[in-house]
Amino acid sequence: MEQEEKALSNPDPADAVLTESEAATVPQEDSQDEFVHEEGEVVITGPLRFSDYFAFRLRYGYFSAASLGFWALVLLCAVFLIVGWDKYDTTMKVVLFVVLGFVLIYQPFTTALQTLQMTANLKMQNVEFRYTVNSTGILVEDGTNHEVIRWDMFRKVKETRKRYFLYVMKNSAFIFGKDVLGEQEAAFRRFLENCPVRKQG
Repeated sequence: MEQEEKALSNPDPADAVLTESEAATVPQEDSQDEFVHEEGEVVITGPLRFSDYFAFRLRYGYFSAASLGFWALVLLCAVFLIVGWDKYDTTMKVVLFVVLGFVLIYQPFTTALQTLQMTANLKMQNVEFRYTVNSTGILVEDGTNHEVIRWDMFRKVKETRKRYFLYVMKNSAFIFGKDVLGEQEAAFRRFLENCPVRKQG
């Protein structure tokens, strides 16, 4: 159980989450008919939350293989500063600090702005998601589209202190906030055991 990552927003009731790429990039098996409703299934509804989606973007951008270049640049700047501190003039030191500030502050700041814009647009369009979870998988509905994501279609599952991240691709995941699951979390975990990659989490 470690850090965090894309979900819903609205201080209200239930919320859960979508994916990093659009839902269109999720492997689909169109028909809702494959999804057989069961007694005791978990139903989560709500808009895409800024906090969940932003957590996902940070996790993917800073705590994944895709972020190796970022950390290599940070480490390189730090090494140059430490090793050459007595040799550099003020201009060189300022340049290195600016580069460090850019990668450490500017990048997450722009990520936050992009996330805010996306969630605000969905809110303006009044887009809400409904996730129905049972032993088959997850039925995702947004008012017009329906997708069935079977448990064997997930490639990775991560659980943190606050959220569950169910990856369908390397950069695309469904995010379920534990605060949103509430009393349904125990049932959610039981259904999650059907996911073949669950134990690799």
